[in-house]
Amino acid sequence: MNSPYSIAQETLAMSDRMLGIPGMTSPVRPGPNAYDQGGASKPSVNTQPYNNERLAQQFQQANIESAGPQAAANAMGKVRSDIAASSDSESRAQLMLNERMSEALYANQSGSALMQMNAIMQSPEKAKGFRDGMVVAQMTADINPDLLDAQGQANQYM
Repeated sequence: MNSPYSIAQETLAMSDRMLGIPGMTSPVRPGPNAYDQGGASKPSVNTQPYNNERLAQQFQQANIESAGPQAAANAMGKVRSDIAASSDSESRAQLMLNERMSEALYANQSGSALMQMNAIMQSPEKAKGFRDGMVVAQMTADINPDLLDAQGQANQYM
């Protein structure tokens, strides 16, 4: 089969590339469609199998391209779900711990002592006395407790 293209038409693209202007050449070759190697442009050929194959490849390519973002979205959703489940279980565990602690304080009547200490710490004049007592206790921590008791009893009767 002889080419319907002249030598000038066939070498134009090569010449443009050598001159550094490949964009000037049209991607569509002039001439009849008999040389395009596709079945869609030939009236004497049943193009249905060719078109079906081409469309199946396009369909497969579109599925491959969309599978990545879908998988990433699925993975992010799973991570968010796992974090929410973990956070929920931690929250329930903390709530249960707080309930048990309040029950233990109530059962041992320790809550009243904590409330008294809080009342002392919250009042301005009493907080100073409490802190002073803590400072004295820290300063005398290295002294023998028996000596402190003896001094305290001696001061009691004065």
